[in-house]
Amino acid sequence: MVLHLDGMRLLPQCRLVRLMLCLLFAFGAGAHPLRAQGNGRGGIVVLPGDLISVQIVGEKDLTGQFLVDDRGVAVLPLLGARAVTGAPWPQVRDSLLAAYARELRLPSVQLVPLRRVTVLGHVNLAGMHMLDPHVTLAGAIGVAQGASPDGDLRRIRVVRDGATLVDGAALEASFASLGIRSGDQIFVGRRGWWDRNSGTVVGALISAVALLVTVTR
Repeated sequence: MVLHLDGMRLLPQCRLVRLMLCLLFAFGAGAHPLRAQGNGRGGIVVLPGDLISVQIVGEKDLTGQFLVDDRGVAVLPLLGARAVTGAPWPQVRDSLLAAYARELRLPSVQLVPLRRVTVLGHVNLAGMHMLDPHVTLAGAIGVAQGASPDGDLRRIRVVRDGATLVDGAALEASFASLGIRSGDQIFVGRRGWWDRNSGTVVGALISAVALLVTVTR
């Protein structure tokens, strides 16, 4: 049925509903054009304090790791000072690759952003490590040669400037998902007393029971 109101012809109800749904869908799709990219590799951005790893086949003098300063600028051999912050990493990478292509003949270039993160606590190789932002906490602890015998992988904290950002972080969580930046610290906590001593305690109890049985006989 078609209705009329003040001389205005209205759409049938079912057609009106369909039109509204289409408009809502179109608006929603356009409102967040980067949402899908935000959770993927496109969501990585370079930050001051990071490093840009440059590897160019056959160009040893142009290869290395170069610090991003407080202005968001990295000084790269051959290219000079380049702003590398403020845009998704794939966009920055493509711009740098294009610049290298103008300067070198058929270059084979690999560019990787690196976070400078310190892994501390109960790990086998505590210290600062340069890690890809896509790495997980498990990967970071693996670079630190894993947890020590007293380390508890259920007790992982991320600390920035003395304040705990995340407590009890999951091993599979990535740097990107946790917002980890250069200068942050990853702490692996210590296992509880019972976890560390249960074997000794149980062994002692078994020995004591065996001794008691022997004496009572």
